[in-house]
Amino acid sequence: MKTITAKQTAEVYRVIKKIRVGSNPTDAVFNVRTRRIYVVNNGTQTIRSSVSVINSATDRVIRTIKVPDGSAHAAVNSRTNMIYVTSFTNQVAVIHGAWKSVVALVKVGQNPVGVAVNRRTNRIYVLNHGSNTISVISGAKARVIATIPVGAQNPNFGGGNTIAVNERTNRIYVLNTGGQTISVISGAKNRVITTLTVGDFPTVVKLNSRTNRIYVSTSRGLVVINGATHSVITTITGIGEVGTFGINPRTSTLYAPDDTSRIVNVISTKTNEVIARITNGIFPILIFINSRKNRIFSSTLGSDAVPTTVTAINGRTNSVINTVSPGQGVIAGVVNMRSSKLYTVNQQDNNVSVIAPRRERLVTKR
Repeated sequence: MKTITAKQTAEVYRVIKKIRVGSNPTDAVFNVRTRRIYVVNNGTQTIRSSVSVINSATDRVIRTIKVPDGSAHAAVNSRTNMIYVTSFTNQVAVIHGAWKSVVALVKVGQNPVGVAVNRRTNRIYVLNHGSNTISVISGAKARVIATIPVGAQNPNFGGGNTIAVNERTNRIYVLNTGGQTISVISGAKNRVITTLTVGDFPTVVKLNSRTNRIYVSTSRGLVVINGATHSVITTITGIGEVGTFGINPRTSTLYAPDDTSRIVNVISTKTNEVIARITNGIFPILIFINSRKNRIFSSTLGSDAVPTTVTAINGRTNSVINTVSPGQGVIAGVVNMRSSKLYTVNQQDNNVSVIAPRRERLVTKR
């Protein structure tokens, strides 16, 4: 048997660089206009929290910004070039992207966790986990203009995907993780207009602003909500315990990782049915999507014995392209759709992996 290198090439993804950031990174956001990546470093008892600013053109850290201790999550307004970082000191740090510095500290409720931005209204919504409220921040004034009571929050769960904003309808969706409901807030009125029952242990909420559909992962399955009528359309079951799912609005497809198995469920958001199941390592928990290229990336949990992996998937064929090992403890990530690069935040390694597509020659054996 001999090996022959064929002339054909195939698309594969490789880790092309690892960028050192601060201690205990927990989140990242991407400004699509400036192509800057902001990585929140939670820090330790002896190392302060910080934000690492990465230039995605050079894949280098260009500034490290000190923020209040206990910082964990962030959101960015690409129109104003402002970044908002929540902290367990009950503050939100406002970073000016051009100045690369904190320009304001906004006092909010207790234990702020989730944060989301409406770029059209320049409003920032902060879920205060300890006080069961939403703080509404005016981006122009950098101060709280309203505090909205919502449902009970689970003190043992503080995920960053518990709040979502539909900029087209000016509606804000807040998971009440201490119960079975989701609060729907009117951005114009700054009040809850309805509360819907979704089921036990709601953990992640995401939406498709084009179709005005909202999706909530619960212990029962994936709940689909009609944003126009504020009613539950259906619950998609038989898909395991769904982790942080992703939606490609261009293809009307949702990717739901089952973190109890090796499966990523591919769901048509037109029919709300599973159309494919893709095998992807042990315990897939995170989905990242390049909607422009129709590429999906599924990250596994990993452990001391099993390395964390990221699998690239062709969204057109629902087939695996290849799998890479970016580093341990992938907890967040962002996609630069211009360069087709994926940046994964590796919490245990204190770095960010840059994963990029390459064309490589096919090798066949005879």
